[in-house]
Amino acid sequence: MKTSSQKQKHAEDISLFILFISTFFLDLTGLPLHQWIGVIAGAIMAYHLLTHFAWIKCVTRRFFNGTSGQARLFYVVDGLLLAGMLAILLTGIIMSTWLNLALPNYDAWHTLHVVVSIAT
Repeated sequence: MKTSSQKQKHAEDISLFILFISTFFLDLTGLPLHQWIGVIAGAIMAYHLLTHFAWIKCVTRRFFNGTSGQARLFYVVDGLLLAGMLAILLTGIIMSTWLNLALPNYDAWHTLHVVVSIAT
């Protein structure tokens, strides 16, 4: 039987996945909702990191000596997902209508945003 803590963590994971996938459908969400979904996903991601900080700290300390192969694999996958999500958030905020930055190379930022999103 799953504990309420495990159920909460699964709910966070499912919420992040649904929000992430929903941002791919810009025609359905529109740009303003796309941007808000990205910010909300970023906030849930930050909360997720905080709630799993003990695990991150433990595996980081024992990564090369004294942890299971499964924990190492999850750690690497989680690290790659974190890097991807941070890149998506950063490029999205830079291109956002909220900041309204005059980007002479907007197409390059947009391409990077899309490629990293698909790769993630």
